[in-house]
Amino acid sequence: MNNKPWFHAQIRWAVLQEGKRGLLYWKESAYLFQSEDHQTAFQQALEMGRRYEQFTKEGRRLISTRLVEIVTLDRLGSSPSELLFEARCEKATEYLPFEHVFKPEDAIPPPSF
Repeated sequence: MNNKPWFHAQIRWAVLQEGKRGLLYWKESAYLFQSEDHQTAFQQALEMGRRYEQFTKEGRRLISTRLVEIVTLDRLGSSPSELLFEARCEKATEYLPFEHVFKPEDAIPPPSF
């Protein structure tokens, strides 16, 4: 029997276009999973976020989806399974160049409640 606690992580990515346009929009998803403790859960959330990073090509422009941060990380009660579902996308309101480097490892997220 698995007695590990369940966690909820809110994960944020940036979708950027090569060239002058830079940041197109922010993308967030929720991730529910089991883990040993808060620090291990943070590492698992980072791994999930990195799994969804990608580079694609639209026309002549490179599009990059990059992990920005783990927004929140909460310890929950019991739950039936592990799952990831897309929560929302938000249009960019500021400029970030395509070359911008995010460092999600540098900020351990607070609980949301």
